[in-house]
Amino acid sequence: MRKIDTIKDNGFFLPTLKYKELMILEYMDNNPDTTQKELGKAIGAATSMINAYIDEYEMNGYVRREYITSKKVKYHVTPKGQKRKNYLNVTYIQELMDLHKLAKAGVEEFLKRVSQKGFHSILLYGAGEVAEIILNVVNNTEDIDMKVQAIVDDDLEKRGTELLGYPVISKVDIKKYEHDGVMVSSYTFENIIRSHLLQMGYEDEKIIQFFGEWE
Repeated sequence: MRKIDTIKDNGFFLPTLKYKELMILEYMDNNPDTTQKELGKAIGAATSMINAYIDEYEMNGYVRREYITSKKVKYHVTPKGQKRKNYLNVTYIQELMDLHKLAKAGVEEFLKRVSQKGFHSILLYGAGEVAEIILNVVNNTEDIDMKVQAIVDDDLEKRGTELLGYPVISKVDIKKYEHDGVMVSSYTFENIIRSHLLQMGYEDEKIIQFFGEWE
């Protein structure tokens, strides 16, 4: 049985009827021997609601039920159902792209404000997903006058490696790089990282907090 993402995995999206329909059709298509209980778990709905959804999809010609026994059913997504699933997929991807553009615009605006303050050469502190996002925006936005020199991280396993081609270094190596400031690219450890930098004698006005208050 192929595992696919469930509604519970998507913390930022409300489970609309269209999204539930897409999830059910996708799940059925990959797992025709599934049960209504499994479908309910996948989309976070009661079994009674799943039955109602399937009745509707069957009435619309999207799904056909094959009764193996009186209790065992195999679900088949029909050609019409495939067409419907493809439409829902395209619509879903388009909405994700719109959300991505909105989120990217917010990061771009922040980085532009930072560069306008004179931070044109920076180090990132925190070699994780946030750093990847910042690097992608910096590298793919022409009007951001900023260059990342390296990424600082306290994880021994990350040091000496690279993130998107940028070296991951120790905080003791910060002074080896000519830079205007350090941008803290960690949400969980933001305050701890700031404290470490201050304890090292790093200038407070050169610490840029991506998630905290900064002007």
